[in-house]
Amino acid sequence: MPVDPVRDAAIDVLLRVFQRGVFLDVSLDKTLRRKKLSERGRRFLTQLVYGTVRHRALCDHVLRGICHQPLEKLPAPIFAILRMAIYQSLFCGQVTHPAMVHTAVDLAKRRGHAGTARLVNAILRRAPQSLDAVKLPAPGTAAYLSVRYSVPSWLVALWLRECGQEKAEALCAACAAQAPTTLRVNTLKTTPAALIERLGKSGIGAAKNTAIAEELTVVDGPHPVRTKWFEQGLFLLQDPASMLPALLLEPRPGERVLDLCAAPGGKATHLAQRAGGKARIVAMDVQAKRIGAILENVERLGMPQVAVLCGDGMRPPFDAVFDAVLVDAPCSGLGTLRRHPDVKWRVTPEAVARLAVQQQALLRSAVELCKNGGRIVYSVCTFSKAETEDVIAAVLADGRVEPEDGAESLDTWKTAPGQYQTRPSAAAWDGFFLMRLRKVS
Repeated sequence: MPVDPVRDAAIDVLLRVFQRGVFLDVSLDKTLRRKKLSERGRRFLTQLVYGTVRHRALCDHVLRGICHQPLEKLPAPIFAILRMAIYQSLFCGQVTHPAMVHTAVDLAKRRGHAGTARLVNAILRRAPQSLDAVKLPAPGTAAYLSVRYSVPSWLVALWLRECGQEKAEALCAACAAQAPTTLRVNTLKTTPAALIERLGKSGIGAAKNTAIAEELTVVDGPHPVRTKWFEQGLFLLQDPASMLPALLLEPRPGERVLDLCAAPGGKATHLAQRAGGKARIVAMDVQAKRIGAILENVERLGMPQVAVLCGDGMRPPFDAVFDAVLVDAPCSGLGTLRRHPDVKWRVTPEAVARLAVQQQALLRSAVELCKNGGRIVYSVCTFSKAETEDVIAAVLADGRVEPEDGAESLDTWKTAPGQYQTRPSAAAWDGFFLMRLRKVS
């Protein structure tokens, strides 16, 4: 009997992630483009790979209890098959235990040999069939948080130190959950109400879940990017928290606005949208290979007022002065682990420290490029103190900028003068830190 093509494709995705370090969304997209799968198959494939990566540490914990040899000595394909099987056993209610074992054994035959198939069969017949049957470390301990929610131990320690027990556990739990699919409506072309109606014609249910005017959340149906409404530029996939930087910067008609680290273009096009298409936006990014993504979004969304430029924000290729500057700085991405679960296995404490140095340099460059009296917004999709409060404190100490509050409509997320924050423990949001500054004349 041939192996299940969806699960077989999932192993291809996981091997690229686990063995070659390919980003999960990139690896999945490559497979989805190459494989002819039904809509149901595409959804199940996405569920399998994201779930296995999201719960990797928990799956490994379970496997160490039922496998009599070191997991690291297993052939990579067999290890991936076992991880994916444990994920199905614990989290996929639609998959029976016999089906989980049978399909994994078939995959082991294809990816290995008769011996590895017998090994997989023996291991998985002992697999627990629910989370309640898994023996975990003592509740409330750092070890429990790390294993139960599959968060690296260094990150658990950081959150416990910076946030306290209750908030740290809420963060860990949130990062083990799946983020909703959210859209930013292109209000230069349509309205949220009109887009809800159009998506409904494509079998997609959408609703407003936040106070942000442009936000819509998909509640059921196929993925919206495979509709003509996406091709026509009526919306962009974007988390509500990622929409706050444009709201905080408040671009105005006639202004010159710089997005210093713009790829893939979501915030730059939002700036243009918020200014009613009447501001001059420069979208710059240092990575030449990502410029194409900005151009694609600018063209699809119909925003010719956005000029795209390849350049280093720390050494900008111009002497222009802007009315407002957005610094959506490269960061650890720890606030987006629901959407990008592979990030938690990539980031290290050393990387956070290096990024903080880069973030300070970018923010100081933005101060230079902003006119006297102009506005600067610093934004990162993380909440480590080193990348947020410490960066702001260092730049404020230069005496060239001062905190400034944004619109009152943003007060829900205000944590200090000019400072705003969202947490992934609130179901609709990624974790973002934002700061608005005014350049002192």
